[in-house]
Amino acid sequence: MARSISAIFFFVLLVSMATATAPGSSLTAAPGGPVITPPGIANHPSHSHCSDDEIKQCKNLPHVCPKFCPNGCITECRSCKPICIDGPTPPPYTPPSPTTSPKKVKCKNKNYPKCYNQQHTCPSTCPGTCQVDCVSCKPVCSCDTPGAVCQDPRFIGADGITFYFHGKKDKDFCLVSDSNLHINAHFIGKRNENMKRDFTWVQSIGILYGTHKISVGALKTATWDNANDRLFLIFDDQTIVLPDNEGARWESETGPTASITRTSSTNEVVIEVENIFKITAKVVPITEKESKVHNYGIKQDDCFAHLELGFKFLSLSDEVSGVLGQTYRRNYVSRVKMGALMPVMGGDKDFAASGLFEADCSVAKFQAEESRNEDMVNLELPSLRCNSGIYGRGVVCKR
Repeated sequence: MARSISAIFFFVLLVSMATATAPGSSLTAAPGGPVITPPGIANHPSHSHCSDDEIKQCKNLPHVCPKFCPNGCITECRSCKPICIDGPTPPPYTPPSPTTSPKKVKCKNKNYPKCYNQQHTCPSTCPGTCQVDCVSCKPVCSCDTPGAVCQDPRFIGADGITFYFHGKKDKDFCLVSDSNLHINAHFIGKRNENMKRDFTWVQSIGILYGTHKISVGALKTATWDNANDRLFLIFDDQTIVLPDNEGARWESETGPTASITRTSSTNEVVIEVENIFKITAKVVPITEKESKVHNYGIKQDDCFAHLELGFKFLSLSDEVSGVLGQTYRRNYVSRVKMGALMPVMGGDKDFAASGLFEADCSVAKFQAEESRNEDMVNLELPSLRCNSGIYGRGVVCKR
């Protein structure tokens, strides 16, 4: 009899505990009385997780919403942390079925005859933006190679180290600065109320070399349609208009020769200046999936069209500087925290410029050709008197 009473008591105790801890119910904690389950936890007990396939170290890890999130949370994949959301939980995202087949690419370097002109298909992780590594003869994502500047913005330095430089929205920053080349980037962005920084992307770049300047950028776009060209190109204050077909090319009439070539019928070009640089630029939007995964909060009136860039430099000095340029110095040691999920390059003040074509950041090295010629004209050389020796071997000069 005593054993039956004990069993009944134990059963009642279990039922009481289950009822007290059910989602949405009050938790009784003596002596302070009932404690209400925080709404974020009640609405999303442990289902906040990263769903981005590219962030493998964080994908599908469960997170509990912080107590101060009244409307629940989502996981920011790159930092792998839960962050509050402002409104009701959005419906589950259903990725659209692909409408185009992956891009085909070839090795264009004749120095690799075994790979030259072989056709490859872009990987599934970057179906429209890849290139062939002629050494390994394999397609690689353009945003995963040294010299790439993509996403919000993610840089890959010449040393192969990936880092982020967030800057500030609606501001300009120096990417590369050398004696004969200067490249600034204009950042667009959106303030995240739950973070201390802006979400930012590169909207355009301004290039200075010799006496010339080039600007390449993305036009503001509400609804994205890749069939519409949203790229603008300007050379020395003159707008460049290219036909909407792959291979369309423009070339400058003055040296060093500059050229702009479409690598796709719309939104994608390669800009080259002879013996100085080769830059690939592609206009892309923030997709609904990206906005949801990273909590960008992109609205329907602006898809924040921006550039994905790839830089290749042909004549940098060892004094080069800038967010990206400094990584090309032989003695460069990365300042970012290695091993961090999101290694960030600081130094906004060092790289800030007052305009897209202003070489006035504190680390600037660029000197326009006119000013270099001016310096040479103003250089006063002392008068010299020179004579050769008796056998004509050598010359001796005296002031």
